[in-house]
Amino acid sequence: MLTVTGSRYLRAGIYRFCAPVALLLAFLGMAYLYKYGDRHLYENILTTYGVVPFRFPFLDISFPLAAWECSRQGIDVILSDPCDVLHRSFNYSPLWIAGAAIPLGVADTPAVGWVLDLLFILSLSLLPPPKRGCELALVVMATLSTMVVFALERAHPDILLFMMTLSTGFFAEGRLVARLLGYGVALLAAFLKYYPIMVLIIVFRERIAVFLTVLVVGTGVLGILFLEYHVEIARVLALIPGGRYDTDLFAAKNLPFLVGLVAESAAEPSNFAALLGRITTVSLYAALLTLCLAISRRLMRAGELPAALTSLPRLEQVFLVIGSAVITGCFFAGQSVGYRGVFLLLAMPGLLALSRSPVREVRAVSLGTCVVIVLLMWGECLRLALHQGLEQWGVPEPLASEAKIQFWLVRELCWWWVVGVMLTILTNFLSQSPIVCRAAPLFRKLPARLY
Repeated sequence: MLTVTGSRYLRAGIYRFCAPVALLLAFLGMAYLYKYGDRHLYENILTTYGVVPFRFPFLDISFPLAAWECSRQGIDVILSDPCDVLHRSFNYSPLWIAGAAIPLGVADTPAVGWVLDLLFILSLSLLPPPKRGCELALVVMATLSTMVVFALERAHPDILLFMMTLSTGFFAEGRLVARLLGYGVALLAAFLKYYPIMVLIIVFRERIAVFLTVLVVGTGVLGILFLEYHVEIARVLALIPGGRYDTDLFAAKNLPFLVGLVAESAAEPSNFAALLGRITTVSLYAALLTLCLAISRRLMRAGELPAALTSLPRLEQVFLVIGSAVITGCFFAGQSVGYRGVFLLLAMPGLLALSRSPVREVRAVSLGTCVVIVLLMWGECLRLALHQGLEQWGVPEPLASEAKIQFWLVRELCWWWVVGVMLTILTNFLSQSPIVCRAAPLFRKLPARLY
């Protein structure tokens, strides 16, 4: 009996810590290569991975540290930041600048990067663990993916927001005081970088009194923040860059906008080229959005998936909803750099739990979505490998270009599939929340009252 129990605990420990330990070993190995080993090998590994290394690690965390350093000198870092190694204008929330009193600067980049990365790796052990060998393989592959390695190599502040979001999910399973603390953490994360406001979707689980309290307090705090920093916010938002549609940036606009540009370029001799490009973009965007909603409606009407979502363990359900909300919000709000895909790790445990459903359709959808997510998280590595392979094999340029286009198209459609599934998850969550259930009868009676 003791042997069976010990074996069970050992297996549970392996399943929980295998992915974080694998990532930790990879991180330490790369750190050793950079500091004491072959720097050329270090750069080659990252390049093969799909990450373009800078001349020193933790480039992105040096960005706010540089802003703090120059702000203490009275420099307007939104206009220009000479303390930053790339002289990047500061385009994060102005609340970051308010933290300039913290005595950290560019020289502290290595220490801050190490602490941030190690805490992130440690936090992954807090996610609900997989239960089967195939699930473990998917989790390990997602954890060691290009998106995660990119985030760690740059020590991007998004991994700090990931940890704040993770803590919000844990607090959401506690008593009211703990849940309110979690909502406060989510609100702080939203102050820092806007998009984590989507995490607060879990407030819809609360009673109406708590929901209204959080809504009023959150709106009030956001209003105060806007009144205090509205000039800086407007300046910062104007600095948020866009990018090409065929790199590691993910967004709903990538596919329709690039196809629209191609249509406009093809009709360029015509006076109606620009109009044709816009029509193509809008039409394709509408078609893709319709397809996405159709996927969501089909999955909801099947019946089995909503029932399976409701029966999920609470923690898996919370992280699935939070991860889906963040990724879906970022997908439609604008272009996001690949490292923001670390939030897909939050959705993985819930989807893997759904893959253990006795209903075949639910198993197929959830497990298939997990596989697609893993491929997307490795997408930049696969894209660059394809390009290098086509070049090394001497594939004729027309065929090589066609292969690259097909890869890009499949990748973009995979994103739309994942977002379609996530919209289903969010729709189901909202439809069963106490707030919507109490409000629905009022809306049904409203048309009758109008007449």
